[in-house]
Amino acid sequence: MLPLATASLIAQRRWLLLAFLASLHLVLFAGPASPLGRVLFLSHIGVGLLWQPFVQPRRRLGFKGTALVVFTATFLAYHLNWGLLTLWLMLLTGVIGGKVFLFPNRWERIFYLWALGYLATALLAFVLPQSLAGLTLTEDAALDALILYASPAVFVVMALLPAERSAIGTHAEIVDYVYGVLTFLLMAVIVLASLALSLLWQAGYYAALTSSLVLIAATLLLLGFIWNPRAGFGGLGSAVAQHVMSLGLPFEDWLESLAALSRREEDAARFLSLACADLPQRLAGIQGGLCSSAEGEFRFGESSRHAAVFSHGGIRMTLFTRVQPSPSLMWYYDLAVRLLAEFHLGKWRAQELRRLSYIEAIHETGARLTHDVKNLLQSLDALCAAIAREGEAPSPRFAELLRRQLPEIAARLRQTLAKLAAPASLADEPPVPATDWLASLANRFAGDWLVIEAAAAPAAALVLPAMFSSIAENLLQNVANKRRDQPGITARLRLFEHERGPILEVEDDGAAIPSDIAARLFVQRVPSAHGLGIGLYQCARLAEEHGYRLSLVDNRAGSVRFRLAPQEALEAPLRPSKG
Repeated sequence: MLPLATASLIAQRRWLLLAFLASLHLVLFAGPASPLGRVLFLSHIGVGLLWQPFVQPRRRLGFKGTALVVFTATFLAYHLNWGLLTLWLMLLTGVIGGKVFLFPNRWERIFYLWALGYLATALLAFVLPQSLAGLTLTEDAALDALILYASPAVFVVMALLPAERSAIGTHAEIVDYVYGVLTFLLMAVIVLASLALSLLWQAGYYAALTSSLVLIAATLLLLGFIWNPRAGFGGLGSAVAQHVMSLGLPFEDWLESLAALSRREEDAARFLSLACADLPQRLAGIQGGLCSSAEGEFRFGESSRHAAVFSHGGIRMTLFTRVQPSPSLMWYYDLAVRLLAEFHLGKWRAQELRRLSYIEAIHETGARLTHDVKNLLQSLDALCAAIAREGEAPSPRFAELLRRQLPEIAARLRQTLAKLAAPASLADEPPVPATDWLASLANRFAGDWLVIEAAAAPAAALVLPAMFSSIAENLLQNVANKRRDQPGITARLRLFEHERGPILEVEDDGAAIPSDIAARLFVQRVPSAHGLGIGLYQCARLAEEHGYRLSLVDNRAGSVRFRLAPQEALEAPLRPSKG
């Protein structure tokens, strides 16, 4: 079923057209020279103003437009005759013919074909013979009467045709100009051919009309075959297509120059400047222009008094032309500017992506260095707390602690400053024996709450000191923070052997990490009061860069275990290093 508003609009348009054609038929019945015929013609024009598809119904014409319509209708009604009716019906066939091919559904197209058939029949079989009555070319009054009295049956058929859902839309208020002109010219050819054959052959009008219809139909069939022969070779259609395509060679040249310039130039502003400078040489009729974008405004070429303004994708382009451009040239220039805007937008996005990537790299480097500085600060805070407890006379044990810790802190600080000065990849750092790294880690994290296994690992086992130290310190610091809320928990650090590289595990016997936090621990920044957030996220990224993976392999009360392992060793069985 059709929606109510759509169905009523379809019905309104149809009844208006039927009333329009019926009033025209009443004019033909009364005769154009009679006073009644002229009055009926005025009503015919009034109904036509309601149906016409050229001006929207809600648009106001104003005083000048209204005066022009009234004057034209009065002038035509006053001078109305069969000759003017002939021209009027030819114009109406052009309007209806321009609407027939716009409707995709069958019934609406059939409705307008019936209207077109009525107009063509009334024109060729009744109005034109009446206008040629002085030439004594027509003598069949019975056919005139048949057309006059029988043709209104067409209106009944049109009124009974059903309407479909897609029958209304933009097509209802549009007339195809090309089809309308072709239909008007076809009717003109038929009229002139009938008149010419009748005068040349000294034959009756209807015989000449039949001959002209047969000749024109045969000519159209021949042209259709020549246009598309379907015999294994191209016809007139392919020749026309090649001609139309050849008109686009300057545009194709412009597109190729844009592509070549895009491959050669990376900077968006310079690309736009060079492309605009090349525009007058590529497209005919352009002398210069003014271009403005986010990068600034500049001129190119020469100026003239004819200008066209286009705006696409952040670019506002004013093109100066030698002559006032036609609508087709305006479309041509608009498409060229649109292509330029798309290329420029791509360059700008690539440039912005590089800038954001650079900012992200700076952020990642800064976040890692901040994490290293935080670890150093925590070590210094621990030493300061130890100094406060020792008082004025430090013990030998405290001196030994300082002797172990201060060189390690100084070495780590030098390493951090080196990365800040030249943030190179940590993969360039040489690996160190696992025994030396474990000894250094034990010096920095001495305490009864931490057990370090495999402290005497074989010298063949090598570790990347920066990566392993950063991740191990972060995990152990998280345990230390956890001890503030859960006093008495202990931690265990283990180093395992594997053919792909050493594997590090840090385990504590505290409470399990909440499941919602554990699911997001290494993939995004997790807010936390005592850690387990940005630090582990940065550690996971650092491990990925070196072919490792940081994961939470056990998460239950009494056993919270993190593992740092090579990607190839994730599923391998583990065994602790032997001393």
